[in-house]
Amino acid sequence: MAPPPLSVRRARSPLPCHPPRVRVGDLLRPHLDSVVQEIAGEIRRQLPAYAHPADSVQGRRMIRTISTTVRGFVDAVDDPAPDWTPLTNLYAHIGAREASGGQGLDGLEAALRLSSQITCRRFISHAYDFGWSQETLSMLTESHFGLLGVLVDAAAEGYASAREELATRRERARGRLRDVLVADPPIGREAIRELAKAADWTAPETICAVALRGPADGTARLVPPTVLADWSGDAPYLVVPDPGGPGQERLMAALADACPGAVGPTVPVDRGAVSLRWARRAVALAAAGVLPGDGTVRCCDHLATLITAEARDLVEAAAPQYLRPLMEQPSPRREMLAETLLTYFNSGGNAVVTGRQLHIHPQTVRYRIRVIHEMFGGEPAAPDTKLATMIALNSMLRLVPDAVPEPSG
Repeated sequence: MAPPPLSVRRARSPLPCHPPRVRVGDLLRPHLDSVVQEIAGEIRRQLPAYAHPADSVQGRRMIRTISTTVRGFVDAVDDPAPDWTPLTNLYAHIGAREASGGQGLDGLEAALRLSSQITCRRFISHAYDFGWSQETLSMLTESHFGLLGVLVDAAAEGYASAREELATRRERARGRLRDVLVADPPIGREAIRELAKAADWTAPETICAVALRGPADGTARLVPPTVLADWSGDAPYLVVPDPGGPGQERLMAALADACPGAVGPTVPVDRGAVSLRWARRAVALAAAGVLPGDGTVRCCDHLATLITAEARDLVEAAAPQYLRPLMEQPSPRREMLAETLLTYFNSGGNAVVTGRQLHIHPQTVRYRIRVIHEMFGGEPAAPDTKLATMIALNSMLRLVPDAVPEPSG
């Protein structure tokens, strides 16, 4: 049954108002234990997140918090300038604890609101019992709601500080993990799994590195949290988990658009250094004009060029053994015939496919192949020398000695 209005109850009260010398806190103090138990019981009943048994660790901690809060308020209620530092420190700690546990502050704020309702109901009841004036009741209510705001703010500050610290700690862990994934020599997979756990990152079976062409702008840095990024220096790179996995094709396409550079080969999770090394090599070749310079290149699509560039001194020294008749031709005839022959080899000796790729008539392809045969006195390559001949052709067409950078680590 709802209590009667305050004005009615005051009219029925046989007790006069207490004189100013009576301290309100002294009147409230005998009722503290019952208030604490009532608040704890209602919180357990109405808020499932706090429905812990009273004798459990969480239940006893909740009782202590409620008791400390209520007693702190009562002890300070008669102080015109109360020091709420002990309570704000307590609630900042509670907010930080909620953040560390991955919880929000909604539950805590709901508990404080419920506690406030019970407290205000008690104030009104005691005003009737003790014959308080409206001024005293207003002072108590105002102080109570003022403290409630202070505690909510303290919890929010503690929560935000802890979240910031957790984010900083997580970023440091992600940085260490990223560096380890591309380290040479690599560390063991078990160590990688431990670092991944600390970084809140699910360790995949495979990864690839994406080397960027230069410092990334703000838009490019908006990568998903699954991607580990190093934006520092002039050679930023990304580590992408499970690049060939379900749904990753869209991610790789988005990264290619936002972060132009080179995608290294997919490798086991403990071989990231290999992927990054080749990705950076491809970026250098793209900058030199050897590989396409716009968009993102995939190392595995330019295998012959990358391998040839890595051993270009050997290839160039051996080239005359396989391509002397072509090398003796003047430019640009030399390049035209070499392009036709390499494309013809790559097309499995199909003149129609070769013509389509070179945008010329198949009869033109057949004519050029006959010219090459005449130059070489027969087939330009035997079955056991065809691969070496193709490597030499690729070097002749793709690699300009003055433009190819030296390999870097």
